[in-house]
Amino acid sequence: MTQRSSVVPETSSVGEDQFHGAMLAGLGRAERKVGLKVLAFVMDMTPKGLRNLFAGSAPHPKRLWDALYADKTALDDIADLYGRRVVDKTAVCDTDDLKVLIARVNLKLQEYAHPDSPAAESTAHCEYLDGEALMRSLHHETGRWLERCSEIRKPRAVA
Repeated sequence: MTQRSSVVPETSSVGEDQFHGAMLAGLGRAERKVGLKVLAFVMDMTPKGLRNLFAGSAPHPKRLWDALYADKTALDDIADLYGRRVVDKTAVCDTDDLKVLIARVNLKLQEYAHPDSPAAESTAHCEYLDGEALMRSLHHETGRWLERCSEIRKPRAVA
């Protein structure tokens, strides 16, 4: 026997205009990335139909999801309105590898500072060269991190 509740369910405060604006921002980004014809093809639409979306019509939800094949961030603006994220089902946390790398760098630095290291209190040339590949990996990963920060900070204009 099901029990009825008198509690009113939570509803969204996102308005149609907000939703449409977020949708256009994501699709506009996808269009700039792959072009109108490719985005229309991926979404199983004609270029004219896609232009109609930008003019105010609403797509079938499947077509919105299909836009992810053109640009994996195509639905980010919509998800953000709802306090959500769209990630791959098999996604691994972006920072996991970075955490391991930072731990390896920290260990290497501790080894170099150890009194039994070749140079004892200061880092020797051989230690610098031994840690070069690790430090270059850290430099690369932190560069990727900062590049992602720059992408996030770019203004997202409505197409």
